[in-house]
Amino acid sequence: MNAYTFRITQPETRRIEVELAFEARGAETLDVRLPVWTPGSYLVREHQRHVDGLNARAEDGRELAVEKVDKHTWRVSTNGARAVRVTYRLHCFELTVRTNHVDATHAFLNPSAAAIFVVGREQEPCSVRLQMPQSWRAWAALPFTDGMYTAQDYDELADSPFELGTEGSHTSHTFTAQGVPHELVVWGRGDFDPRRVIPDIIKIIDAEAAIFGGLPYSDRYLFILHLNDKGRGGLEHRRSCALLVPRFSFVQKSPYEDFLLLVAHEYFHLWNVKRLRPAAFTPYDWTRENHTRLLWAMEGLTSTYEVLALRRAGLVTPQRFLEIWAERCTQLLRTPGRLRMSLSQASFDAWIKHYRPDESTQNTTVSYYLKGSVVGFLLDLELRRRSGGARSLDDLVRVLFEKHGLPPGLPEDGVEKAAIELLGGESGLHDWFQRAVHSTQELQLEEAVAGAGLKAVQHAAKNGDDKGGAAQEPPDPAAQPRGWLGATLREKPGGLEITAVAEGTPAQLSGIAAGDEVAASDGFRSELKQRLGRAQPGQTVRLSLFRMDELVEVGIQLATPPRDTVTIVPDPKATPEQLALRERWLGAKWPA
Repeated sequence: MNAYTFRITQPETRRIEVELAFEARGAETLDVRLPVWTPGSYLVREHQRHVDGLNARAEDGRELAVEKVDKHTWRVSTNGARAVRVTYRLHCFELTVRTNHVDATHAFLNPSAAAIFVVGREQEPCSVRLQMPQSWRAWAALPFTDGMYTAQDYDELADSPFELGTEGSHTSHTFTAQGVPHELVVWGRGDFDPRRVIPDIIKIIDAEAAIFGGLPYSDRYLFILHLNDKGRGGLEHRRSCALLVPRFSFVQKSPYEDFLLLVAHEYFHLWNVKRLRPAAFTPYDWTRENHTRLLWAMEGLTSTYEVLALRRAGLVTPQRFLEIWAERCTQLLRTPGRLRMSLSQASFDAWIKHYRPDESTQNTTVSYYLKGSVVGFLLDLELRRRSGGARSLDDLVRVLFEKHGLPPGLPEDGVEKAAIELLGGESGLHDWFQRAVHSTQELQLEEAVAGAGLKAVQHAAKNGDDKGGAAQEPPDPAAQPRGWLGATLREKPGGLEITAVAEGTPAQLSGIAAGDEVAASDGFRSELKQRLGRAQPGQTVRLSLFRMDELVEVGIQLATPPRDTVTIVPDPKATPEQLALRERWLGAKWPA
């Protein structure tokens, strides 16, 4: 047994003490190691940088020699000891879903970022005892008996975060869904209202469980929700998930929808990633990047189902469902990097690209979350169209879960092969996958939505706030286009900040770069964003910029905006079969 103790004696110091006790079993030396990454977050994060003062002692208190042999491994000389205790301080000041955070009111501990393991004993059982302030209590999804939590191996321990803290700083809400107990523990203050949130979470659970015919667990599930000033994130675990959202996310329509999408996303990972996972992750290699070209399916298809789940749960209307997909298609068309990097390559390069964005990201790569979700959306429609409505994405994810939900995991070509087999072989899907996943060609959006009697109209944005949408009539082709700069602007006190510049745009050709601050246009700073939005194609504007604190004047001739905005509309020529497919897909008639 690998016996851990997490000690929190002074939480206000924002650190804990970790102890690992284990038997030497006659070995002269033993290596202990801390993972360099957290599963579900594909970046080497060097968790060992938060370790302070690691030492080892024998059962009789003798100090044992410890040598650090690489960035994340320590070698303990046992010197004849029968048992060894390794202790270290761990600094916990990063409030994210993948790291550790401690303050005077709570502690959030991710074992993959907190708990070392004995190399070669990862498959052995683990136990955890908590020593914390008397007024604190703990929440975790692991079994709890005789004052300690138990895990069947290190993988299970690493996949089980702990939330600890005072009753006054947390609220706990228990409920039953699908006949199984669930608990939502909330840390932080805001406009959270359990009377609204809990029923909506149950609807999401029911909608996703219906796809697979039930839940993949029978004991309990834990939602850990952190409310903060501005951060957002989620991380899936086998019997729990961690959610981080702005504290005022539960009253206004758009932030609340964003919260529900996050819940639906992390919960769907119960099946997709936590049980059905790439063979490259089976088992995890804790020392390095675990490369796979399947993140588009693991994260992308999960992002597809976050939207499908909200529609099936009745939490968004058919109109809003289509608007979300039009907005995502628009966002993809406004990512020049989609023409330079394929979806499978973006998956493979996640470790060096996705979590390390810079000013070139928009122009050189594509998000496997964004494009992967759109590919999932189109694949659902393609399966329905090519099978006459007999098959859908639900059938595909069920087959994948049943066939590859246990080790050795999902092969790199497993999704494509299963989809082709689902349609009986000769379906043309091989070429479809080659284009959508493995090439940089444009997606066949119009062809896919046509099967549901819809049209995806690409047009120039009406204004700077036009993100795409759904309507009963297509946009007016005679509408006056606005002038186009080709830069993403963010309002800040005193002006506008350039956050990204698209490839080949007037902004880039004029030398504007991310980080520039626009202070004035044509000599005036009042209504800066509005005046830029009213400018016409061909018009030259003179921008006053601060670049590294130096005032720079740049003249730019605005261009005609590209047709990078998608509006989904009904096809007036839709056949009865297409209308029937659309109604089954949406769960309602649209337009009503």
